[in-house]
Amino acid sequence: MNCNLKTNYPNIWGAGALFAFSGLDGVNSFANSLCGMLCGDKIGIGFENMAVELVAVVKDVHDIKHEIVASDIISSKIDGEKQLDIIFAGENTIIGRVPKGNMDIHLVTYAEKTIEDKTEKVIWNDMVYVLKKRMLDEEIYFSFSSAASEECAVKQAEEGLAVDLQALREKKMKFYDDVPVNENMPYEQQKLMKKCYSVAKTQVYTKEGVFDCRWTTPDRLPHKALWLWDSVFHSFGNVFMSEELAFESLWAVLCTQKEDGLIPHMSCPDHSSDITQPPVLAWGFYQLYQRRKNLEDIQKSFPKLKAYLNWNIQNRRIGKSWLFGWKVNENNPNCRCDECGMDNSPRFDDVTLMGCVDFSCFMANEARFMARLAKIIGEDAAYWEEMYAAIRNDINARLWDEKNNFYYDRIVSTDRFKRVKAVSSFAPLFTGVCDDEKAKKLVEVLFDPDIFLSEAGISSIAHDEPTYGTDMWRGPVWINYNYMIMCGLYEYGYSKEAEELRKRTLDIMARWYYADGVVYEYYDNQDRVSPQKLNRKGSPIHPYHIGIRMQSIRDYGWSATLCIALGMWNQLDVERLVSLKQ
Repeated sequence: MNCNLKTNYPNIWGAGALFAFSGLDGVNSFANSLCGMLCGDKIGIGFENMAVELVAVVKDVHDIKHEIVASDIISSKIDGEKQLDIIFAGENTIIGRVPKGNMDIHLVTYAEKTIEDKTEKVIWNDMVYVLKKRMLDEEIYFSFSSAASEECAVKQAEEGLAVDLQALREKKMKFYDDVPVNENMPYEQQKLMKKCYSVAKTQVYTKEGVFDCRWTTPDRLPHKALWLWDSVFHSFGNVFMSEELAFESLWAVLCTQKEDGLIPHMSCPDHSSDITQPPVLAWGFYQLYQRRKNLEDIQKSFPKLKAYLNWNIQNRRIGKSWLFGWKVNENNPNCRCDECGMDNSPRFDDVTLMGCVDFSCFMANEARFMARLAKIIGEDAAYWEEMYAAIRNDINARLWDEKNNFYYDRIVSTDRFKRVKAVSSFAPLFTGVCDDEKAKKLVEVLFDPDIFLSEAGISSIAHDEPTYGTDMWRGPVWINYNYMIMCGLYEYGYSKEAEELRKRTLDIMARWYYADGVVYEYYDNQDRVSPQKLNRKGSPIHPYHIGIRMQSIRDYGWSATLCIALGMWNQLDVERLVSLKQ
């Protein structure tokens, strides 16, 4: 498929790319909204883990040039002049057109199907999928819909045929015309940014259940729910679409708070988990305040942030120290610590409770930003300043290894270091915890290609670790840690190194977007293979089939939103970070 139109619209077809209706455009519910993935071997979209496919069947076509391939609109030229459009018109309805005589549109499934007049109908997993067509002289217009009942699905499909397709197409395209990009970036990275806006757009749900505002998910497939720290990273990119959306991305997390102060690591509209995740919310709210300057945001959020941090102190603090430890899943080797967000990191192999570098640093960071938020709304900041100092002192006294000049977790039962060199040990740089001498030593290790530096940025564990490989947090590069480390480098005055890390991150994401048409969850640190070939709690499946096993997830939320934040990075962002040390 040719994708050489000179435009910065995202126009690269990628197997597994998400296709869904956005909460930015209308009602989009967690329980009922249709979500598909682009097929890899045909012009089609798969649903129900690729068991049901909406396919444009090619009859006599010599060339296809995609103008846009986004999360809610696909628009292409067939043989230079004829039009193909596939557009989400509502949360459960897709409409479009194909050139008559060159293409047709069909439902394909492993289930039994019936065809009645101009309606194709299939039933799969108690959902009814209906395709209706309207034949014109030169084009076939179609409407595809799903619902729990046939009557509802048929009605939605019929209503879809009445939608003004051209007007809807122009409205969808306008979104991609209006979102900002850095015009000083290379053309390839501008197109990457538009792709990332497309991904970010499709991750937005409308209010439902516990959520009294719009909210975001890391990926509509397979995760679907809200995750705590993901939502904060989402806000950093969503702010360039809408400051209000960025606030809602954060506020939705606070909507999940329990009576005792716990904020769960994962939440759906009607239920949530009983563990937490990295505390980064105060940092997120402060970052947004720097742009939005909305005092009400902080006044509304501050009591909830305080209750959450106090829950962590009461439930995750290690004894009387100011260190903090994650809850570990002793009997799940593939996900020993989903609470810390680094599910299968070798940090947690064969251990339970530790005083953890990352958790302790994140708590310190929250304390320093709570102090800043307190000053903004006229609250007493001394409590938080004292907490920050206490946590920082314990991190440096207990988790810094003078022998190796590195920060390590400390095992509670043995009072010994867990000497695994993981990317989490650079959290003191990100959170302002280390002094300048320790920062220098961390930077030396950070940019040593024999230890952590890679083509894609910073490896999740050191290259000389015995567990180093290609499985999630056991080697590959994650965009969120590249971003946080970059922030720390700027804060400590390592601007050249920070810019180098920013460049590597954008370069690797652009390279694999152009190759595969998607934005990945994590990347091969040495850039030897496509991220789709990396392990994810098991060997990759080829050809890719999400119904069998997930691989590095495609069109991943924080990869997209942090790419936007990195692309829009400017001198004011740098100055704000430098000011943290003053």
